[in-house]
Amino acid sequence: MGKEERQEQEREAMRNLILTTAGELVAEKGIRQLSIRKIAERMEYSAGIIYHYFQGKEDIVEQLLQKEYRELIGGLAGGSHIPQSKVSAEDNLSQSLSQFIRMTTAEGSQYRNVMLNDSPAVLNHTAVLHKGAALERNAISMLCRTLRQFRGMASRKEEEIELTAQVIWSAAFGLIMRLNVEKNLPEEQKEALITRHVEAMLLIAGSWD
Repeated sequence: MGKEERQEQEREAMRNLILTTAGELVAEKGIRQLSIRKIAERMEYSAGIIYHYFQGKEDIVEQLLQKEYRELIGGLAGGSHIPQSKVSAEDNLSQSLSQFIRMTTAEGSQYRNVMLNDSPAVLNHTAVLHKGAALERNAISMLCRTLRQFRGMASRKEEEIELTAQVIWSAAFGLIMRLNVEKNLPEEQKEALITRHVEAMLLIAGSWD
């Protein structure tokens, strides 16, 4: 391994360490409480070291969101080993929604802190209700592709499919928020709520068949 390659690996390792530390602080206190000073203190480094790798807090937040978003979407995309074309529209939507809710309510998930943040820098990555969101947000895009598999959606305009995806996503978001708040629900009740939610969303998706 050459000197330049080794230096690049060390640099990447430090960037990952900073992002991991920032993620831990966000999970504990929320994005609003995050600061360069707190990251440096947790790492036992000087703040100047942090600025050597990132321009500032907003840069760290943006990189952190991109990293977490890629991991979330990657988890959803890899949730089933069966090719999407061989799965019925109903099963595809059911699997995607169930996986999404379970991943974002799992212990250690930073979903709540991220998605409830209304700062422009964060919304630049998390806003999903605007027109054209399917072209910018992988989560909405994936949901739209699933919805197009339903027979009644074939003749619908892209705007209608996107609106349906946004409504279904928002309903899941509401359930996720409550499950994150009401953490002590019995697992049986949590699973019953997820199952009923999925059934209700299937009715919406299939209402145009």
